[in-house]
Amino acid sequence: MSRRFFQSMTLAILLILVWAGTAGPLLGQPSAPEDGAQAQTAVEESAALASAALVDGEPSPSSERANPQVGLTAELEAEQGDPLDPTALESLKALHQALVSKEQQVDEVQQQLVAAQDQVTREELADRLRELRAELYEDRRQFDRYALEIDLSPFIEEEAESFDWQQELSNLLKPILAELKSATAESRAIGDLRAELDTIGERKTQAQQAVDRLQWLLQQAPSGSLRERLEARLEHWQRLAGEAKNRYTALDLQLQNKLEERQSLLDETTSYARHFVQTRGLNLLLAVAAFAVVFVGVRWLATQLMRLRKPQAENQFSSRLALLLLHAFSVLGGLLAMMAVFNAAGDWFMLGIIIIFLLGIGWASIHTLPSQIESVKLILNLGTVREGERILFNAVPYRVESLAFRAKLVNPELDGGVQELPVRDLVGYHSRPAGEGEAWFPTRQGDWVLLEDGLLGQISHQSPSAVRLTDLGGAEILFPTPDFLQQHPQRLAERFRIVEHFGIDYRHLSIATTEVPDRMQAALEEALSSLLDEGQLRAVSVIFQSAGASSLDYRIEVQLAGAAAPRSELIRAGIQRILVDACNRHGWAIPFTHITLHQASD
Repeated sequence: MSRRFFQSMTLAILLILVWAGTAGPLLGQPSAPEDGAQAQTAVEESAALASAALVDGEPSPSSERANPQVGLTAELEAEQGDPLDPTALESLKALHQALVSKEQQVDEVQQQLVAAQDQVTREELADRLRELRAELYEDRRQFDRYALEIDLSPFIEEEAESFDWQQELSNLLKPILAELKSATAESRAIGDLRAELDTIGERKTQAQQAVDRLQWLLQQAPSGSLRERLEARLEHWQRLAGEAKNRYTALDLQLQNKLEERQSLLDETTSYARHFVQTRGLNLLLAVAAFAVVFVGVRWLATQLMRLRKPQAENQFSSRLALLLLHAFSVLGGLLAMMAVFNAAGDWFMLGIIIIFLLGIGWASIHTLPSQIESVKLILNLGTVREGERILFNAVPYRVESLAFRAKLVNPELDGGVQELPVRDLVGYHSRPAGEGEAWFPTRQGDWVLLEDGLLGQISHQSPSAVRLTDLGGAEILFPTPDFLQQHPQRLAERFRIVEHFGIDYRHLSIATTEVPDRMQAALEEALSSLLDEGQLRAVSVIFQSAGASSLDYRIEVQLAGAAAPRSELIRAGIQRILVDACNRHGWAIPFTHITLHQASD
């Protein structure tokens, strides 16, 4: 321990001295111009680099170089266990020779540092020594790893590096960008040639214009000194014009050759696809196979587990949670299997594509996280929609038959009343327990209905999307289901009633509440029984309703069976006819609107 401590302290002191000698110029301290100070600094640099030999307790480079086999023999004799095979021994010898060569380079640079006279040279040599020392240290670690065959990480103290996401992303994108550059190399080369050709062409044009201008000036017979200067400039610009012309010609030929050698877009695409299949096709095939095996295997396992459990246990929270986790792992596990295949094959391009794809999905999921949380709650039957309850979906009532990754909605009263949709489509909806005896739809196929606008018809078809109604004349009318429900249809299938009003004159006031209602009811019962089939007429009632402005009014209610619904309009007309006949038979006057005029007195 004392030997290790002494070596560590010596190394620390030497490093401090080296830093103090080389950091002076960087800190703004004046460098000593005397030769003695320069020599002292060089000696300190040399001592610092030489002290690297003390790292990991190894001997100095010079001692090892004095007898190269000594260090290697010592290393091999220190090994315990089985003897090395010849291949391993040759590898160790090769590493040892590399170490010896690197140590010689360190000594040479150290000697040059000592002999250096100027500060610039010393700084350059010091930087070189630091690089060589780092390489030597790495080579020694490699030698130890191969010779000792143990994990050296517990013995190596490395400074923690700060995480730089930009650098990590750059490293991730390098293989992808390299692949794109390789795929577009020919197009980029042609583009570069065209850009350079345009630049040289502009230069050639400008140079020729300068030559023409100078020649014109010389034709004006300038004086002697001016002529000499113009001739010198003419010679200069003629040379530039000639160089630009030659360069332009060469680039144009290169561009033409590139265009002639260039393949068509179809051939280029086919060639790249063929190259991609040959180089990465097997990796991609294996990755897809790995994803499919994990995905299908986990999904099959989830199905088998659900089958083994009791049927009533499928709705338990634990079963739903297990199913959710297995489905999530089927996707994540498949992606991890793909990444493992690409990593094992060393295909960093495809691995980068997968990672970027996952990062993109993760980034996009941030914005949809609340919706996804609600979807998970629905799958676990903990959300605002529950299994077995009633939900109003697209204005149509449904029973929530099942909730999982897909929801099943059922309306037993509609044709095609089963809808299976992703559970995310139910986010934002609310369900409630269905009431006892609550109908799932107000009508059934074959029912006669009376709509709010007075239309009478029979339901010939009803589905979640539309309801088809057939009126008394046989015409078919199609209503969207939500619009049909807004008409508040009256279902006449089992029983219904018809209400009519009738009035007689005030001259019959004495019998208006006794004799008249009884005779009206008797006439209606007798006549309607012959008009309708047996059993369709259930009850008839006539009551005195009010004394109107010009008539005594009666309310007539006729209770009918559902089978009489197609004749409802005929029954309404028949009620009025029967009552008019009764008035004629009993001498009752039917009133009409009276207008009384009063003449003003003078």
